Amino acid sequence: MREILAAVAEQEKGEFDFTEAMFNGFRGSKVFVTYYRLKLDYKGNTITINYELGNHNMAKIEMEIKNTEVIPQFLVTNRSQYYRLLYRKANILKVECNNLVFKRFIEELFFSTSLELIARNNLFEPKIRTSLTDSGMKMLITDFNVAFSDKKGALLALIDFYKSIVDYSENRV
Repeated sequence: MREILAAVAEQEKGEFDFTEAMFNGFRGSKVFVTYYRLKLDYKGNTITINYELGNHNMAKIEMEIKNTEVIPQFLVTNRSQYYRLLYRKANILKVECNNLVFKRFIEELFFSTSLELIARNNLFEPKIRTSLTDSGMKMLITDFNVAFSDKKGALLALIDFYKSIVDYSENRV
């Protein structure tokens, strides 16, 4: 994973670092955990990517949204396994958003960034949402488990997704 993130940092001209730690586990065992952090800058917006491998094997991507009025609240999740059994051709990723124009934009982004294809071919199940902080700033946050094969493809697709959100917010001002 270190090589993948270092290559992405070089490709995107970002900052990459990592920290290794060891924790006491159950009954005297040791848990080795590595924390990776990648910071990218895109048009004045900082995209922060954090991976934790060894214990939870989770990743989190965050970005502060500058034009908070332009980007509505939304949530992206995966459809249930039962739904996908009944409707095999349906999209795996689903969007919940009150703004129908923005919802359609997000659904189109799934295909232009290959997120839908990666989710279909892997066990990639991102949860993408906007969230308001205590200070009133709007954040775009993605959480996902990294227990799937196309880690680099998913990361690059999510970076493209975030960049497209920035472009959308700048074009609407």
